[in-house]
Amino acid sequence: MYAIRIGKHRDGSRLGVLAYAQEHAREWVPPLVTIETAERLLRNYAHDRKTRDLVDNLDIWIAPSINPDGGHYSFYDFNSQRKNMTNHCAPQAPADFLGRNSWGVDNNRNYTEYSLFDGYAGASTSCTSGTYAGPGELSEPENRNVDWLASRPNIRFSMNLHSSGNYFMWSPGSYALPGRVSAPRPTLAEESLFWGASSRILTAIKRHRNLAVTPARTGPIADVLYSAAGNSGDMLWYKYGIYAWNFEVGTSFQPDWQEAHAETMEFANGLTEMLRVARDFDTDRKRPRSSLSVRASATPGMVDVTFSTSEPAAVFYTLDRSRPTYASTLYGSAGIREGGETLTIPVGTTVHWFSVDAAGNVERNYKPDGRGSNHNKQKVKAPKR
Repeated sequence: MYAIRIGKHRDGSRLGVLAYAQEHAREWVPPLVTIETAERLLRNYAHDRKTRDLVDNLDIWIAPSINPDGGHYSFYDFNSQRKNMTNHCAPQAPADFLGRNSWGVDNNRNYTEYSLFDGYAGASTSCTSGTYAGPGELSEPENRNVDWLASRPNIRFSMNLHSSGNYFMWSPGSYALPGRVSAPRPTLAEESLFWGASSRILTAIKRHRNLAVTPARTGPIADVLYSAAGNSGDMLWYKYGIYAWNFEVGTSFQPDWQEAHAETMEFANGLTEMLRVARDFDTDRKRPRSSLSVRASATPGMVDVTFSTSEPAAVFYTLDRSRPTYASTLYGSAGIREGGETLTIPVGTTVHWFSVDAAGNVERNYKPDGRGSNHNKQKVKAPKR
């Protein structure tokens, strides 16, 4: 398996970004997106200032094919091949050479977090299933390669390229049955960063030929698609803290060349924009601002309050007049696409809070673990009717 490393400083000293494709062998367009992106970075470096800024200041890893054996078999022998070429069925499997069309491990079900082996749905124990998880987590060399790449301590952003369906997704990617209890959701601040960056990336994709990834196909994998126990995005997010997205490119696995080329160009726009998101994250020195909104409550003597922030940021608050710290209550999400939760509290309560963005910038330069008192304070009053 080959990985291309692009950057002026390829020593781990710069923020790292990882792009990888073709975990599923039959998905032929995603590798083209990674190669097109690499081509743009190298060919445009000499004459484009924005490209030069990315290459000079990021450590970019691009792995065009995570499943090269399965990919070659799909290209030349059986174009519907999904999995790798490891036969865990032997000696029970048929001796027929063509039995290999059903052998293999689904590389995107063989990772370590919220996997089949942890009791999560969306993978199979059958060695001939299209979603076979393998005999154990990271049993496959392809998966250990991805784990090795993701373990670079400087990598903070990644994109896993699949096809098809024009989805754009992130964690949680799996849930347990019964009840569809998902892996832990990102915090409101983390999910705000996912949504905000996604808006930029999807806008860049749309610029090529004005095709959109619809809102119904944008969001956490477990919400907009299905449970995929043991997928790589969940490993990168939960194990390594990497902001990990997932493209599902186009509307078919192997479109004709004219359509494949168009998909390559538009999703390379999106992958390049993710690099710009990473670069902006790395240079973010602006402190967030936050405010408290108060509305009348249906309960006498109470008010409904919500927080808002100037950018994706976490809000920590107290209701007992104590200084807020990182151990204080974290303002939560009301649910996917619903923004922050509504707190119902007594009239006259003094709320103490501060916000901190994903880059670690704290509002007003407040020291949450020190003795500072320059956090936000507001005594809530009943709104005038």
